[in-house]
Amino acid sequence: MARFDMQIASDAAMGGENRADTLCEMGLAYATGRGRPVDLVAAHKWLNIAAIKGSDRAADLRADLAATMSKTDLAAALRAAREWMTVH
Repeated sequence: MARFDMQIASDAAMGGENRADTLCEMGLAYATGRGRPVDLVAAHKWLNIAAIKGSDRAADLRADLAATMSKTDLAAALRAAREWMTVH
């Protein structure tokens, strides 16, 4: 599953609105367990990156998700997004 995510993420790093939408869908998949285990840290990470790339929908979903997360998990998600953005 990680290899699949990395390919999607690498493709989405190129920019564009549809790329942000792809990242938003990846966040939703982690938030809902669609095709993978539920992982709220990963969900927030991908929604955060999608929001940075311009997805208003991802920004709204990220805010809703953040309200349900512990401070520790939220910090881990923000750190993971920052690390991903640094590399890509």
